[in-house]
Amino acid sequence: MYYTKFVDVPGITDKDNLKIGVLADTHLPFRLKQLPGQLLTIFCDVDLILHAGDVDQMEYLRPLEMIAPLYAVRGNLHFKPNELSHGGIELPFDLHFSLLGYHVVLNHGGWPNFWALASDWFWEKLLEPNRTRSNARIARRLLSMYPQADVIVFGHTHQPYQARHGKTLLFNPGGVAPLGRFKPSAGLLILKPDEVVTELITLDELTSEEASTPR
Repeated sequence: MYYTKFVDVPGITDKDNLKIGVLADTHLPFRLKQLPGQLLTIFCDVDLILHAGDVDQMEYLRPLEMIAPLYAVRGNLHFKPNELSHGGIELPFDLHFSLLGYHVVLNHGGWPNFWALASDWFWEKLLEPNRTRSNARIARRLLSMYPQADVIVFGHTHQPYQARHGKTLLFNPGGVAPLGRFKPSAGLLILKPDEVVTELITLDELTSEEASTPR
């Protein structure tokens, strides 16, 4: 029998609606020096914050922890020049939340084994470097892994995605760190008793203090 351990989020049991800050792919401190200040404004009144993977050093997320309970999952490995990063390997592979009766899953890209990860690397590096179908491919995998979920939040592609498949809503807020043609972005997830609302927010251009120089 499938068993899921849900995260116990403090301070939300008496709320009728939940406002959740959602972000992914901050790549701190390799591709960004620090969090964009705009994020602190966007998330100023959220009830909790979900980070969908690819942060190497969690201490860089402390400004977000001062706002609301923060939960993050691990990302994937990166072997770029001068960026031998582990994506936060000490973090959990996924997290499950029961929020206002909704089953919410947080996962970076849904690779249950090495071969799934290697297959995506092959597609993205050699066959589909523009990542036009990466979100759809990851969404199919996550749906098969978490058929019981009402909402699945993921990242990895740096390209926003939101779509409903049957009863399940999948939401990728895009990447906070810029990547190629994809602009930095984050999102909000609003849970109400009778509906789930997502909001995608494009971030302003990074300041020199926030942007990391090429390593």
